[in-house]
Amino acid sequence: REIFDTLLGTSAWYLKTIGLQLVAETFAVSLFRMLAESSKDAILRQVCRRILQDEARHMGFGMLSLPAVVDEASAAERREMEDFAVWALNRTLRGIFPLAAYEEMGFDRGDIEEIKLLRRERAAGGDETAFRKYFRRDLHAGLVRNLRKVGVLTPRIEPDIASLGISLAA
Repeated sequence: REIFDTLLGTSAWYLKTIGLQLVAETFAVSLFRMLAESSKDAILRQVCRRILQDEARHMGFGMLSLPAVVDEASAAERREMEDFAVWALNRTLRGIFPLAAYEEMGFDRGDIEEIKLLRRERAAGGDETAFRKYFRRDLHAGLVRNLRKVGVLTPRIEPDIASLGISLAA
């Protein structure tokens, strides 16, 4: 929610575009592509393929408009775009535990703490399903490709992107 509140609160359309078209839409495309390719349910595959067609149109605006905006931006604006991309990716990939969602579903504090601990243990132990590994690889490759294409992935922020576990070789 923090990302969307920030996006709604800024008047800079290029930050909205980076947050929505580059971060959120790349995430959505990777997820729906993976579901379309791996689901055993024919209806789900078809729905995901249609969603992908729609997502492609959404991303088109950002991918066509942002390169010129980035090229014409002042040094301060470029830094703002680069820093915002890192911040949005950090929030998206590392996120914050959705405490309010668990509380609204009726979990008590003890159950929530147990869930948090389990999530931390699984993350620290590298306990991933093949589905999650494929999704992460596809997502990271898409993020790197799209950020480079629009000119936001620069040597200045590459260490920050790499610190999020994103391979820059993607």
